[in-house]
Amino acid sequence: MLRLPSRKAMLDTLVRRRGLVRLSLVPLALLALLGGCTGLIGTGEGPDDEGLTPEEQAARELFITKAAPVLKTSCIACHGVMAPTFLAGTTDLEIRDTLLAYEPVVVNLDAPQSSRLLTKGPHSGPGLTAAELGEVLEWIRAEKDAQPDPGPSEIPLETQPFTVQPCVSGTAPSATCPINTVDLTPLGVAGAKIEFVAPVVGTSLYINQLKLTAGAEGVFIEHPLFVSHPTGAEPIPDTIDRYYATTMNLMATVTEQIEGGTASFGGFAPTDPVTIHFKTVKIYQPDTMTPVGGGGGCKVLDSFKTNARAGFQNSCASCHANANDLNATGAMNITGINSADDMMVQRACNQVLTRVNLIDPDQSGVFLAPAPGNNNHPFRFADINALNAFKTPALIWINAEKTAP
Repeated sequence: MLRLPSRKAMLDTLVRRRGLVRLSLVPLALLALLGGCTGLIGTGEGPDDEGLTPEEQAARELFITKAAPVLKTSCIACHGVMAPTFLAGTTDLEIRDTLLAYEPVVVNLDAPQSSRLLTKGPHSGPGLTAAELGEVLEWIRAEKDAQPDPGPSEIPLETQPFTVQPCVSGTAPSATCPINTVDLTPLGVAGAKIEFVAPVVGTSLYINQLKLTAGAEGVFIEHPLFVSHPTGAEPIPDTIDRYYATTMNLMATVTEQIEGGTASFGGFAPTDPVTIHFKTVKIYQPDTMTPVGGGGGCKVLDSFKTNARAGFQNSCASCHANANDLNATGAMNITGINSADDMMVQRACNQVLTRVNLIDPDQSGVFLAPAPGNNNHPFRFADINALNAFKTPALIWINAEKTAP
């Protein structure tokens, strides 16, 4: 298998060989469901072309003429003034610059169709149609084409391709459920590795107990991206870019789960080789304050422990902390929620936060899923009073997260 010189170069084929018509790779109906509130650009401002390459000029023009008209009617009311404020700026091009530089990343120039701008999904903001998503995607692809060539000397931030060893039976490491080990030593972090097991669930790749282990000098990673490599076809990146906000900084020999430890990769055939790409791979960074377990996680853990934890432990843990319930833990894994180890509780809190709507907390999935009468969820509260008894203390924590700096 050809190994291209960099993460950017490797995934360049995904964009350059795939015309906009290739949106059919993800069904248009699905794209319509995935589209969500994204951004706003004003009109009436032409780009300053002086000193720009033709590709840069094209990207700016597409931002104003195609992406802006689609996005400006849907999102400015929220994201112009409320978190996440990735629309900051007083001119169109200032807002574009903010959007491209926003952390955690919402525009993924390595794999444009995986950008959170496209895959956020319906929330309190309106969804986009398939045609509108196509307009925004065309702009993101143009931004990728405008990026400078990194050159052959850049150190590749990608693992060697590996073939996943599936579990014959069971879901935990055993003789019939082998541990898959991905060595990160070639990326400059001696002894560091990623490990997981792969239970057979459906026709797509499913992994469980996904962990990062540091070597003798520790390990720091940002934004891991799983990519499948079908034989004779173009590579397929994780279509929802689920680890776009993940940052982990582990001291020597420490092992931590990666964002709950479970993931289902739609469109990945379990038999196809896989690589993992990273924005950053380094040894442990002692001056970095990012919490272990993810850059987009809980900020007020004490409030979660005091106000919300008991409700989730009592009402949710029997399924969502049960290693044998792959459907529940795949959706939200709160294993360790009642642990005395704050790192375990932090990971559980991070998982719960993925099902929280900070703009409109009442519309959070953690409240809607178990609501009385919701027959699509296995567990439902008996009545509205029971739901409110769970919801009221949880909202104290959610509102603290909403206002946390």
